[in-house]
Amino acid sequence: MPEEICRGPGRSAGGAGRAARSGLGRASLGLLVALAASAAAAPVRAEPTIAERARADALRREAQALLASDRPDAACPKLEESERLRPSTETKLELARCHERTGRLARAWALYTEIDAAEAAGGDAKRGAEARERAAALAQQLPRLAIVVSDEVRTLPGLEVTLDGAAAREVGTARPVEPGKHRVTATAPGRQAFSREVEVRQPGELVEVNVRALEPHAAAPAPAPPAADLERRPPLPYGQRPDPIHRDLMWVTGGLTLAGIALGSTFGGLAISTWDQVEDRAKTACREPGRYLDCAQPVPDMARRAMSYATVSDFSFIAAGAALAGTAVLWLTLPPDGPRPAARVQIAPGVLGGAVLGVF
Repeated sequence: MPEEICRGPGRSAGGAGRAARSGLGRASLGLLVALAASAAAAPVRAEPTIAERARADALRREAQALLASDRPDAACPKLEESERLRPSTETKLELARCHERTGRLARAWALYTEIDAAEAAGGDAKRGAEARERAAALAQQLPRLAIVVSDEVRTLPGLEVTLDGAAAREVGTARPVEPGKHRVTATAPGRQAFSREVEVRQPGELVEVNVRALEPHAAAPAPAPPAADLERRPPLPYGQRPDPIHRDLMWVTGGLTLAGIALGSTFGGLAISTWDQVEDRAKTACREPGRYLDCAQPVPDMARRAMSYATVSDFSFIAAGAALAGTAVLWLTLPPDGPRPAARVQIAPGVLGGAVLGVF
């Protein structure tokens, strides 16, 4: 900027020279102090390299050519990259105009606002006025969204508030946004996340999203198994065997054992009573009763019938013994599940033999 030097009237040349030198000293000292303060306050940013400056200038020229040929959609990404490589107010202003032409009015408004704030700090007044005017015009065409965070949430350590996945700026202040759906999230360590999707449509509409509390994380319950994998069975009584095949076979062999004993006992009794009849008849119907020789009927028939009864009785007891042995084998091969009854042994007498009964 051109500098203007004002000269005051009513002093000699020597006095004026000494006063000028004194004023220049004080001005230089003040300028140095101001520069030091501004340098301390400004964030440290690396200066772009020569290659970055050249690349930024080339991208800006390409974007300007695209804008001249009415292709703002292709020009905006080039201007964004140029601004990233070599930030400047001129490039930012061109980018804001480009976004405005492509319909990204909220993005253009944000850039115009940044330019206005930068130029108000001592930049180009004309550029600042244009940016301020365009920002005000766009604000009338856009809805506004405000994220209001309560004091309780604001003091949570590690709080992060985002709008559409990016850090929310100026929380608590209504800012113009693009029409459509927007998602607001708030997260903090050890707290349940807040997430809300809102939709804004009308120009000038104001929507507030209030984040009043973030609840602490509750202990996570154990996940329930799927219904298809869940099977409930009643508890087994004490001592009951869990193998159904063994139990069924034991019922069969046990039944055969009892049936064999019952049949053997029945035919054994018939054989004994028939032999008693044979002995009584043999005294009168046989020439030699002791040896059952030369016996008249019905003694031979009754003797054969008694022998048949005895044979059936013996085979029945043999079958009962085999079934009992099978029951014992099944019992012994069962998995241990509760106490077994004490071993018992019984002897069942037969006509021509007997059977050993027991539980092991």
